Amino acid sequence: MSFRLRVFLLTLVVAVVATGATAWISLRLTAQQIDRSQQQATRHVADIAETVRSYGRRHGTWAGVAARVGQLSADNKQRIRLVNLYGQVTVDSDTLAKRTARPVVSPPTLINPRPSLTLAAGANLKTDYGVLDELAQYRRAVVYARCLTEDGGEPPTVTPDAYGIPLPSAGTPKDGSPCSTQAADAQEVAAADDQTAVTGCRAAADHSACLVQAFGNQAETFAPEPLQLYLGAVDDDPLSVLARPTMAAIGAVLVLSVIGTAFVARHMSRPLRSLTAASRRLADGHLDTRVKTTGRDEVGELSRSFNRMAEALEGAELAQRRLLAGVAHELRTPMSNVLGYLEALQDGVVPASRELFGSLHEEVLLQRRILDDLQDLTLAEAGHLAYRRTDFDLAELVEVSRVAHLAVAENGRVRLTAEAAGPLPVHGDQDRLRQVLGNLVTNALRYTDPGGAVVLRAFPLPGHAVVEVRDTGCGIAPEDLPFVFQRFWRADPARDRETGGSGLGLTIARQIVLDHDGTIDVTSTQGEGSVFRVKFPITPRYANP
Repeated sequence: MSFRLRVFLLTLVVAVVATGATAWISLRLTAQQIDRSQQQATRHVADIAETVRSYGRRHGTWAGVAARVGQLSADNKQRIRLVNLYGQVTVDSDTLAKRTARPVVSPPTLINPRPSLTLAAGANLKTDYGVLDELAQYRRAVVYARCLTEDGGEPPTVTPDAYGIPLPSAGTPKDGSPCSTQAADAQEVAAADDQTAVTGCRAAADHSACLVQAFGNQAETFAPEPLQLYLGAVDDDPLSVLARPTMAAIGAVLVLSVIGTAFVARHMSRPLRSLTAASRRLADGHLDTRVKTTGRDEVGELSRSFNRMAEALEGAELAQRRLLAGVAHELRTPMSNVLGYLEALQDGVVPASRELFGSLHEEVLLQRRILDDLQDLTLAEAGHLAYRRTDFDLAELVEVSRVAHLAVAENGRVRLTAEAAGPLPVHGDQDRLRQVLGNLVTNALRYTDPGGAVVLRAFPLPGHAVVEVRDTGCGIAPEDLPFVFQRFWRADPARDRETGGSGLGLTIARQIVLDHDGTIDVTSTQGEGSVFRVKFPITPRYANP
């Protein structure tokens, strides 16, 4: 994403957030208020249900439960509504408080105060016939608790026994009290019905299930009925709900606007200030100046371009210094020789002779050759070296180069051979490419000792024609390979200009090859020899015959 687009989008987001904050806050807080009401309405549903269930089991009736429901509603600040399974309202806290009924926001929760008989695994009628006693005690406890509740008393706390039946934890009601007498009478009247229900399980296949069902059926006749619990909305002050979040949201919008604006300004100005300072340092001659690059936007690309420019300037400056040092070094020795002989001739120290003038002439030719090579290199690197391009066979050029250097090879007792798999049609300047091959063959012969061999090979590769010059000379050290094509580099620094050349031939050869869309590289093993490989694209109309 571009820097300009990011700035636009960020500014747009800040504007949209600032202008739409009020509407968004209103909708969001309304939704939060509804969710909060629902969460608070259902948060204590289990506790309220258990409290009401415990009341029914302890009191044996729902009489008087309204007071407990009113207290629970006041504590939780929400509506509590109890309805039986037939839809009849048992108690409603909003009705008790004489207020407009609030809507319920939770699904109904079943409250069943009736216990369920729990029998051990593998129970049978004979061993569990004591369920009659459990049923009798439970009936008596319910009647006793109901009587106390109706008289305004508080029944004892109940605790489940081994069968899961809630019975008074302080023991059975004592005889003599009106409620105890009423409970005993009710137990005696219903004893026959209880025994009939239980003993009917003798013929059942599953005695335990039958006993549990019989107990439940009998308990339904006197225990409190199940109820459904509904919880309503919670009371809240709308001002207290909206005031603090609204102020917090407005403050957040203002902070976001300030931070966004500061971020945009900082993001825009910091890299520009850095580039300005770096450009001033670069103009003052500090070519090693670089800027930190971050991101992939226009500013990041500008920073990378600046660094590439600085690297190019620094490289050009170093190259220029090396070139001047190399030229001065290459010209100093022959100029010193010529100057020394001329001064000696002038002073009459050395007599004039044909041999002396011949030597001076060779020194001048050497200087001219260096200057010609420098001119060719300058023109080639500037892209102004003239080429006369034609279609020709590279295999024939290899053979011509072999013949041209055969005499030098024989004079140095080096075997020079050529292997060509032609034709290899290429498009280029035949003379310039012959200059390239001549330089490579000359170097190979120069650094190959007597008895060695130099092989020229020309062969095709997919879409390319390749020429190799392989020798069995001294080779090139691995640490010197990266510098082979640099100006004034020699494989053996101990060689002089007569045996080592000007040091510009390979540099010129590489530039000529690059101008022909080719590549040149070298591999070498010290003590075994070197291989220079030149690869040119094959002429298109010959590439797919």
